[in-house]
Amino acid sequence: MNIKLHVASCWGFRRGRLRRARRRGVMVILMMFLLIGLLAAAAFSVDIAYMQLVRTELRRATDAGARAGAEALSRTEDIEIARAAAKAAAARNLVAGQNLVLEDADIVFGNSAQARDGKWQFTADAEPFNSVQVSGARTSNSASGNVALFFGKAFGTNNFSPSLSAIVMQGESSKRDFAVVVDRSGSMNGNAGGRGSGSRWSALLTAFGGFLSALADTKDQEEVGLVSYSNSASIDEYLTDRLSDPQETLNRLHPNGSTNIYAGIVDGTAVLTRSGRVRSDANKIMVVMTDGQHNTGPEPILAANEAARDKITIYTITFGSDADVTRMKAVAAATGGKHYHAPTAEDLREIFRKVVTDSEGLAFVK
Repeated sequence: MNIKLHVASCWGFRRGRLRRARRRGVMVILMMFLLIGLLAAAAFSVDIAYMQLVRTELRRATDAGARAGAEALSRTEDIEIARAAAKAAAARNLVAGQNLVLEDADIVFGNSAQARDGKWQFTADAEPFNSVQVSGARTSNSASGNVALFFGKAFGTNNFSPSLSAIVMQGESSKRDFAVVVDRSGSMNGNAGGRGSGSRWSALLTAFGGFLSALADTKDQEEVGLVSYSNSASIDEYLTDRLSDPQETLNRLHPNGSTNIYAGIVDGTAVLTRSGRVRSDANKIMVVMTDGQHNTGPEPILAANEAARDKITIYTITFGSDADVTRMKAVAAATGGKHYHAPTAEDLREIFRKVVTDSEGLAFVK
């Protein structure tokens, strides 16, 4: 009897161990499937994020090409010069790690006219030419080719083929919203250079006054906001058509601290996109001035890329021998804008007034 009980007990123990072993085996298999699923989801997310980045880069490059082409067409009335300007501006922008290459067929000149519903319509090859359409693409048929995905093969596709277009017309919009972003770091207390020069800050106050006077003399409907930056940035004046207000506000500020150009551009973008007086039919223009080197905060080009997505054109001004010309050229190029360098206070005054004329009359149709 005892022997039978012992055998039964051993058999029950063995069966329990077998059941537990089978359960562990099932759990291992289940965990393997879950892990594979998680890895697949992570790979898919990486490619989705990359595709979104590439679209953003392509939008920036395409918009920059269209802006540059329209500006050159307005200035020269020569379509070959305008075509070359569009190609050069697009090529300054990387899309999936490569410069965007435009072919002649990607740049179309035509006429934009306002329809009865108030919307602007572009007609390709129609004269007189007042608009430029740029088609940017990373497809198998484009000069730059399509975009290879990291994990696309696992999901049945190796490549991504985005295409976008932008149309910019000249000379129609009479509304401009300006965000003027100025450097109020400690280096602005330094000598401006030039005849009878005082501090760089004093030179800025004078140049800004000339800028506002030049705006007041135009027939356009302009509004101006003011942002200043040092360690951080502040919105000192939201968009206003009372052009004396930004000057009075700037007069009350005092330079101190380091140079965070990134923060200045972020706040400048906020003035042009999220303040109460933003006008949907106005051209968005940011003027960013610095006398030094960006030395705190994220890279300014990141903020410029975001501004480009909001159809903001940035004009950059470097002042004095210590300013970072290379970086500020890149910031302007990212949005299809222009860079100016002012060695002296006299140059700064002239350049601020030049921005008023150089930024006239360009508007996105699409």
